[in-house]
Amino acid sequence: MSQWTLSLFAGAAISLVSISSVLASEPAKVLVKLSDGSNGHMSLTLSPSTIPPGPVEFTVKNESRSTVHEFMFARRANPDAALPYDTKTQQVEEDAIKGLQGIEDLRPRETVTAEFTLAKGRYIVFCNEPGHYRDGMRTEFVVGAGQ
Repeated sequence: MSQWTLSLFAGAAISLVSISSVLASEPAKVLVKLSDGSNGHMSLTLSPSTIPPGPVEFTVKNESRSTVHEFMFARRANPDAALPYDTKTQQVEEDAIKGLQGIEDLRPRETVTAEFTLAKGRYIVFCNEPGHYRDGMRTEFVVGAGQ
């Protein structure tokens, strides 16, 4: 083989390694929809609801025409335990939740994409605008199989 052929082969091999490294580090993609619902019932949907650990890209769409919503989430050590809730403010007590992350105050019809790195476990996701958690704007997702 000529020197030029070896250089071309080595360059192609490096390119393949670079492409596979980029593909391997692509974040999982999750679509989140925040909605007032067709019959006035607020909802929060997440698809898919089981995702691999590591980087996760959430695209969060506030589908409401007039209401601000939030996308807040935290890993749950005990998924059956109730979140700390203040009936006076009608909100989850955010300061009492370890590891709370998310996007606050999405304007009506706003879409935001954000990336988070997540470990295996069960997570709760909710809207914490006054009264929205109580009215059902919450769901769960799982990071990693069998959690």
